[in-house]
Amino acid sequence: MERAWVYIAIIPKFTILHTMKYGQVATERLYFSSSEAAEQIGVPVDILHSWEKKYPELNPKINANGKRVYKQSDIEIAKEIKEKVAGEEGPVVDRPSKQTKTVKKASKDNHTLLKIRNKLQNVLENIKNKK
Repeated sequence: MERAWVYIAIIPKFTILHTMKYGQVATERLYFSSSEAAEQIGVPVDILHSWEKKYPELNPKINANGKRVYKQSDIEIAKEIKEKVAGEEGPVVDRPSKQTKTVKKASKDNHTLLKIRNKLQNVLENIKNKK
């Protein structure tokens, strides 16, 4: 009876090597970075990250360096989400809007300026009334 040896070793970039009989080697990536996952899915990284907040089923692991790492199953889930989003909204993908944040900040600033203006008007009226 011939023996087949299987060696499993984790090497850099989260790759796992399987050494099979007759010296054949098959490699299989366990984890992918955000940019690699986004490239496979066909969306920008910021959209992929925004989906994590919107869809709880997309939940990549965080490695020791604090970076997101995606398994192949996470990538498949993201592809399904992409199809769902494309079906609902057409080919346009929902990108987080920086303009929205800017408008909200400007609105707060305007509100603060209006308060200051009103206080200054009250002070000026008080000065006029004292004369």
